[in-house]
Amino acid sequence: MNQQDSRNHRAPAKSLWNKKDLLFIAAILLAAGLAFLFFRPQPSESLSRAEISVDGETVMELDLSEDQVLTVDGAGGGYNRIQVRDGAVSVLEASCPDKVCVHTGTVRYPGETIVCLPNRMIVTVIQGGN
Repeated sequence: MNQQDSRNHRAPAKSLWNKKDLLFIAAILLAAGLAFLFFRPQPSESLSRAEISVDGETVMELDLSEDQVLTVDGAGGGYNRIQVRDGAVSVLEASCPDKVCVHTGTVRYPGETIVCLPNRMIVTVIQGGN
């Protein structure tokens, strides 16, 4: 056999993953999924509140355990219709052109926010007592 023939004959390719590697990865993914299910924050409807601010000033606080719909006057003559239902808050309607606040959907966990930049309105879910 000459030198050129020996270069063309390569050893069979070794698999990148073996069975033990795949089982280990599957176990890690399963553990991560279970941890997410058991340790994610749960809303406490009796303690969760929503703070609404316009132009940097807090204009009202809402108890998320009381369903209601109200209109908030924004800066520059705009408005946002806010809905509190089932322990969550959302913007139903807004006078802004882009409607990002409406498309944000519902928020219920402390720290989550809905922002309407044109009307300078921010809804923030906060942890608070009655």
